[in-house]
Amino acid sequence: MSSWWLVLLCGAVAAACSSKSTCDLAADLRTRAGSGAMDCGHAALGGDAKPVDDCVANAFNGGKPFIARYDRQGTDSQVVFGVASDGKGNVTFLLYDSDPSGGSGADPVISGDECVGPSLDTTPNRDPFTASPIDCTSTNSLGRTCG
Repeated sequence: MSSWWLVLLCGAVAAACSSKSTCDLAADLRTRAGSGAMDCGHAALGGDAKPVDDCVANAFNGGKPFIARYDRQGTDSQVVFGVASDGKGNVTFLLYDSDPSGGSGADPVISGDECVGPSLDTTPNRDPFTASPIDCTSTNSLGRTCG
């Protein structure tokens, strides 16, 4: 009887290990921004990003921690750009890709960059779906942070 339970347990563990990886962009951004960070929202591709941009600008200018997400045009997967600030001058960009393999069903990944010398991008007519709301004098690659 005990060997039967062992077979079930091994099967359950194998199934859990083979399940698709989950990368949670919002959770990763919150971790980097710290507790109490304002969630400025998620701008859907083609939607109105102004409320998200306004929130980012107000939080950044006020030295408050925040997170924000912006959809990006993917070819065959969902792509979302995220920005997090801890309100102390540390800004991180994360990019989520639901299938980096080009549609063959690969697990999602998140890659990132640390923004050096962050400032608010005040470029008129900035496209929020292709350009970050925060400019950097340079960036340091974090590489893949998930997946």
